[in-house]
Amino acid sequence: MAVLAKTWIVLVALTIATMSVAASQSRLLPFIVQAGLILAVAGFKASAILNYFLDLRSTSRGWRLLFSIYLVILGGSVLAIHVIGCTLAHGECALLAYGGMR
Repeated sequence: MAVLAKTWIVLVALTIATMSVAASQSRLLPFIVQAGLILAVAGFKASAILNYFLDLRSTSRGWRLLFSIYLVILGGSVLAIHVIGCTLAHGECALLAYGGMR
């Protein structure tokens, strides 16, 4: 039970960190870096939930690898769709600029 409580505390801390990065509204980082960081943290959180709360860590290595690949493909796809959509909407790669989405 202590492992689940520690995992939950880490997930809450990561949620707060993600919210603070998102609240910066691209003042600190270019938008593409900010979006990638948020998606990477979300992928890490999903992996922690799968491994600890759904007990995927006790299954075979094949299942863990399958879910890890799925999370990477899902996060990469969301980021790629976001980059393509924002680039098409702005007519240029505004994602590399600081505050490019205003």
